[in-house]
Amino acid sequence: MIGNILVAHGMRKGDQNKALEEFITTLLKDEQYHYELAFLESDTQNLEITMESMIQQGVTRFRIVPLLIFSTMHYISDIPQTLKEMNGKYPHIVSEMSEPLGTHPYMAELVEKRIADVQLKEGSKVATVVIAHGNGSGRFTKAHDELKAFVKSIHTDHLIHARALYGVLSFRNDLDEISNNYDELIIVPLFLFDGRLVNKVKTFIDQMTLFSDIHITPSINFDHILKLIIREKLEELCV
Repeated sequence: MIGNILVAHGMRKGDQNKALEEFITTLLKDEQYHYELAFLESDTQNLEITMESMIQQGVTRFRIVPLLIFSTMHYISDIPQTLKEMNGKYPHIVSEMSEPLGTHPYMAELVEKRIADVQLKEGSKVATVVIAHGNGSGRFTKAHDELKAFVKSIHTDHLIHARALYGVLSFRNDLDEISNNYDELIIVPLFLFDGRLVNKVKTFIDQMTLFSDIHITPSINFDHILKLIIREKLEELCV
């Protein structure tokens, strides 16, 4: 029997996991496939616990879609390690994991839509800064490489900068210098929803001395496009 698991980051404390589950349930309410939701940060609903429960129900083949934009440490290390441990414990199971959400062309279309929705002054010099999560560890740089490639796939009339909340691409390093070259900056937070991390981005920006008008767009916010991406990620898996 095949089982589908969506893996979100989540939090160990607070109500974010519940809110995240409600968002995802609403987003996918009309989908035909069944899925279970697991959290990377949870003591009661993590990937291992979720897989254990599904195995007891007869699931032997897993299709896993991480709700992560790029290949962070969780994607490269944490999830594969859990799958390896589960396979060692249950040698009869098979699991396959999709690529991150940001590798899908629809994600670029969503960012293009966010940029197009911004009302700009006629004749002003404009640039866009796409801010993703990034990696704080120097051992994991693939997420930054994917972000750089991602912004190159976006079609727009002005320059786009790839920046992150964490790591060597942190916007805190040079957003003030970037802003000095433009009349207006469009900031696109590339996160699932306008939650804790987006608020952190906004707080850091408020603390900086910037020299252009700043337009911060909504994040992904479980846009309809995300539903299509998840569906196609599941369909791409061969198990």
